[in-house]
Amino acid sequence: MEKIELLEESKRCLKCKNHPCQKSCPIGTRIPEIIDMFQKGEELEAGKILFENNPMSLVCSLICPFEKQCMGSCVRGIKGESVNFPAIENYLMEKYLKETEFQNVSNNKKVAVVGGGPGGLSGAFYLSKKGYDVTVYDDHERMGGMLRYGIPSFRLSKDKVDLLERKAFESGIKFKENITFSEESLKNLKTEKNYHGVLVSTGAWLPKELNIDGVERENVYYGIDYLKDNVDLGSGKKVVVIGAGNVAMDVARTAKRQGNDVLIAYRKKLEFAPATKVEINEAIEDGVKFLTEVTPIRITDKGIILEDNNTKNQFLYECDNVIISVSQKSQFNVENLDGYFYGGDLVTGPETVVKASLTGKESAKLLDDYLARKE
Repeated sequence: MEKIELLEESKRCLKCKNHPCQKSCPIGTRIPEIIDMFQKGEELEAGKILFENNPMSLVCSLICPFEKQCMGSCVRGIKGESVNFPAIENYLMEKYLKETEFQNVSNNKKVAVVGGGPGGLSGAFYLSKKGYDVTVYDDHERMGGMLRYGIPSFRLSKDKVDLLERKAFESGIKFKENITFSEESLKNLKTEKNYHGVLVSTGAWLPKELNIDGVERENVYYGIDYLKDNVDLGSGKKVVVIGAGNVAMDVARTAKRQGNDVLIAYRKKLEFAPATKVEINEAIEDGVKFLTEVTPIRITDKGIILEDNNTKNQFLYECDNVIISVSQKSQFNVENLDGYFYGGDLVTGPETVVKASLTGKESAKLLDDYLARKE
């Protein structure tokens, strides 16, 4: 939307006294205040407030489950269309990040952030602003974590992640790529590298396994690995995706874009799917098919055996590939170690970007408070 359209859209905001939109935002974005500042032309100031409250505001404005949060709580949406605040937020964040020069200050204390995804980056931005010398460690080549390696480009253009990465470097945040930690090496990081504190936000990159026969076959993938490794299935294949969360929708739509016939098989009715209605509708628009109330039994050389949950009849659905996307888990555990703090999906389990940003920022505050008490 152009600026003039966004201004017209902002005028639809009723400036409700109780701010239901703000209350439904996991990170408490001050939506009515931001809209008021936008209308007054205070765009950079509004962008600053957005960023300091949520360093992932740029990407959240594109991929948040709006229907369950700000737009889903908008009073305008009761009898009509909700105010499109995410479009206003996106405009303000693009302008702020592109036009504001970030400063590199120092308090002569250094901290490590393990994990360069939304939780780790939010914590890193917060700590950098406080003056800490911040080094981010990640097992990928670039910053972004799930934003860069887990969310398809048709949902989140990677130039948005590039912009956040540039601002991180501009803030003085250092990045150590392709670093893999074991439980033991992670415990020793603080003392071996003389860090004052460590923030661990390594996300949920390990797939939850499906305990059925045939998962070890070469034509079977786990959803998060399929996305992260950018697997090309080829075209003209019949593909079955097990699961109905947002990651499963991303997997199915990616496989469809590769030129394949894609079916999502889900154990419940579609109305109970974890994915948002927007994600489901977009998958349907892309041509993804759905088969609900079925349970996977085993994978064979011809396809997948499914059981109808109502009749208990089993049947073969012939396919070339099966992609299992039933959730993820973290590789590390949260431990009570002196000077260590934890955020992101490591703490919450697989969650939204905005919740990862919130826990990343909160854990960074705890680290800052911990170091302040030690002075």
